[in-house]
Amino acid sequence: MPGVRKRGEDVRDFIVNNVTGNPKGIVTFTALHFGISRPAVHKHIQKLIQENILAYSKQQYSLKFELFTYTYRINKDLSEDVVWETDIKKHFLNVPENAKRILIYGFMEIFNNAIEHSQGKNIFVAIKQNKIFMEFLIIDDGIGIFANIQDKFNLVNKEDALLELTKGKRTTEKSRHSGQGIFFTSKMFDYFLIYSDRIHFIADDSESKIVLDIPKNINIKNGTVVSMRLLNSTTRTPKEIFDKFSTQDFEFDRTIVPVKMAKDDDLVSRSQARRILNGLELFTEVILDFNSIQYIGQAFADELFRVFPSMNPNTTIIEINANDDVQGMINRARNTRI
Repeated sequence: MPGVRKRGEDVRDFIVNNVTGNPKGIVTFTALHFGISRPAVHKHIQKLIQENILAYSKQQYSLKFELFTYTYRINKDLSEDVVWETDIKKHFLNVPENAKRILIYGFMEIFNNAIEHSQGKNIFVAIKQNKIFMEFLIIDDGIGIFANIQDKFNLVNKEDALLELTKGKRTTEKSRHSGQGIFFTSKMFDYFLIYSDRIHFIADDSESKIVLDIPKNINIKNGTVVSMRLLNSTTRTPKEIFDKFSTQDFEFDRTIVPVKMAKDDDLVSRSQARRILNGLELFTEVILDFNSIQYIGQAFADELFRVFPSMNPNTTIIEINANDDVQGMINRARNTRI
């Protein structure tokens, strides 16, 4: 009965795709979605458990995954390309080429950052693979990424480092790095998290739920944790991401800055605007995302949309997701003639 078989596959696919967000309520959620009984859902779940796709523990379900962990001592001989070739590459031999290129790029960039910037002694790598996604955890025991950025850019606090991370072209070592690695990596993966000093950076959406499950055999109190998760079904390519933020000359010249990363309740002062604008003169196009911003002050808007453009005529500032009040203040600033 092909129809029945297809419906059964649909039910199990639904369970697999939704269990992470509903570990305790997946039975009810599935039953309501398909209009079937809870015992019927349990039969599908038991089949997934028998196939080693699902696990059940502590009254909740979860995707079963393979876990591989590695530990590396930071020294002058440690290099990301050798680690990839000797230890990591073998876990992704059957991955589609587009996904493999993303995995290579992300691993190389983040592992190299840990070697050259962390000031730590060790790097821990965990690889997780399941029916839905592949994930890297790259962890160092150094000073912490936000503390490092705060120190190098003389920022008031570690939270301001979050804003710097979103911009791109910001690096603590200009002679050795372009500042593009974390920016592009965060755009390529479906989920990208940096955690350090109880502060977290989640790419593109700071409201996303923190998903951080460090293997028990990795014991770390300080340093930086980077989680990169890529869906097995992704059709994304590195070229798409590079093209999105590049000009016709293939130069990284376009960036998006979430204004809410400024982490201030009231965005009213010129100093707040200058923190956002710092370093953006390096781009030809800057998109300021006002998602979740309810109000901005006149001085803040004036600095962003009149003063900065007049001093940096080669940089275009574009706003998106501005509500009516914010847009009104932006228009007022743009139309001011002095």
